[in-house]
This record gives sequence, C-alpha cells and structure tokens, in this order.
Amino acid sequence: MPTIPWRKVLTPAPDAEYLVMASRLPLRSMSRVPWFMGLTVSVVRQLERTDGLVGYSLRAQPLAKTFWTLSAWSDDDALAAFVREMPHVAVMAELRPHMYPTRFITWTAPGTALPVSWDDAVARLMGPAASTPRTP
Repeated sequence: MPTIPWRKVLTPAPDAEYLVMASRLPLRSMSRVPWFMGLTVSVVRQLERTDGLVGYSLRAQPLAKTFWTLSAWSDDDALAAFVREMPHVAVMAELRPHMYPTRFITWTAPGTALPVSWDDAVARLMGPAASTPRTP
C-alpha cells in the first residue's frame, strides 16, 4: 500500500485554524502487516463519513512494519468523536498488543497551510513534543 495522497473532504477556509494530527504506528511483527492493512480499510471508511474531517493522508512502510497517519480536523471535538467511535475503538484495542509504542502529535495550522507536508509531519512526530501513550 503506497502513500495515499491527501484526500480533501472539506475545503478549508484560508483564515480559519484547524487541528492537525499525525501518528506513527509501528508493528511488532511482519506477519501482522497484511492484517493491519485489512483493518485500515474499515477505519478509512469511518474517516470518510466523520463530521469535521477536513482531509487526510496515510503512509505505509510495510517492510519497516510502520504506518503513518496525517489528518486535519475542524476542532478537537471532531477528532475526539472519531477516536471514540466504532470501528476505530475496536481496531485500536485489537492492534495495541501487536504494536511497539506509537507516537502522536497535534498542532494547529491555518487553512492556507493545508495539506501539511509529510516532511513537516514526520519531523514533528520524531521531535520531543510528540507523545507516546501510556500502556495500562
């Protein structure tokens, strides 16, 4: 699965601020790569019908067992609603034991800066401001 280029869902207003979220999702085992890619399809379908999504891109590095997400949202509430809904909730619960620590970062960007470049997103994800969720 190559990089899915930026898919615009809503046209951003040039003078509005949007929430941008990027993630790095590393798998523990190469044998889980096809399974992960299959699960991604249901989450992409969910993305397409989620209110407040401005746009998104996905990047796959299957040989490195690493997957990346990049999305822009109207606000925190829109992103939080997506994260709390099915199938995202179930997919994340199913994936968690098969992943190394993930990294996430959010920031705001004006509509004129969308879509955000992958170079910018990766640099932010690899920097000190990115978070690694705690495991319960």
